[in-house]
Amino acid sequence: MTHPAASAPDPATFARSRRSRLIDRLAEARLDAAVLTDPREITYFTASTLRSPAPACLLIRRTGETLLVCGESEHEHNADEIVQYGWHDGGTIPTDLTPRMLAEAATRFRLDTGRIGVQFESISAQVCRGLGLSTFQPIDAVLFDLERTKDALDLLRINDAIQANLAALAAAERAIVPGATELEVFAAACRGAMLRAGKKVVHDGDYRCGAPGGSCRNRPIASGEIYTIDAWTQHNGYWSDLARAFAVGSASNEQRELVEHVRGAHERVLPLLKPGATGGELWQALDGALREHASVAATGLVHHGGHGVGLRLHEAPDINPKVNVPLRAGDVICIEPGAYTPFANIRIEETYLITANGARCLSKPHA
Repeated sequence: MTHPAASAPDPATFARSRRSRLIDRLAEARLDAAVLTDPREITYFTASTLRSPAPACLLIRRTGETLLVCGESEHEHNADEIVQYGWHDGGTIPTDLTPRMLAEAATRFRLDTGRIGVQFESISAQVCRGLGLSTFQPIDAVLFDLERTKDALDLLRINDAIQANLAALAAAERAIVPGATELEVFAAACRGAMLRAGKKVVHDGDYRCGAPGGSCRNRPIASGEIYTIDAWTQHNGYWSDLARAFAVGSASNEQRELVEHVRGAHERVLPLLKPGATGGELWQALDGALREHASVAATGLVHHGGHGVGLRLHEAPDINPKVNVPLRAGDVICIEPGAYTPFANIRIEETYLITANGARCLSKPHA
């Protein structure tokens, strides 16, 4: 059964607002333009649906003009000038796609002078040479900072990804019976995510039963095991990251008790999820809460306590012991306490929106 997606705000309106904020930051840095080559950022600032695997390049000038060079498609784009190039030859995808893109971009961008900001994480030396960029300034930190504060369109799409991910976990739970293989559980989860989304989505995660993590195997699961699934779903360019612990057959009293203890760590940290709290403080709170159970008193939290999520599976802010970066309103973060013992490996992960007054859990199932 498919579910129609909720009606979205106008993406082009959000793209223009995002470009305006970026232009303000370019002015502060005294940069004349920004060159973006990562499809995630190009989509973020233009509301474009790019044709994979064709590379694209977006120029945003401080004066406000935008120019997008991308592979030919019938999708709508939102830029002042759009130049499209042929990215296949009668259905054959050639190996010279970047030169094809550069042949169009180099003559139009005119970047031989001026102070240019580039997306250093994704730009290649070939593109820098092709565009005539002899000097440039990385602006990755500026981009990630702008994307960190989620707007209404971000939240809508993150919620779509969460709902698809919850459907995957629900389908996995139904498939978890003694004798089923991890591979069968994973396949059921993928199907559940796509049926909920009503389209093809990316789904993966830790689907290894009786272990702290790892990819699924063609291994039968056994009664008495705890199957912890850390599931990742990407839908319309945005990620969801959630974890649940399921009993295979019946669980022992100590297993059930530990599951509830890990779940309770969320309640302990919830009052701290507000602007100003640092990643280090949140990690210490989760670690302290977990250590109150005898089975993990000596080990506590052995990994990070969570992370931001959005266009990337892992974003700022980071929940780790020595991180002093404070939360701020508009952050969307995953909190994932975990307890690992000889009788159970348990991780429960939820997603929260940080608001001016606290936090709201986004990962509660709803129709």
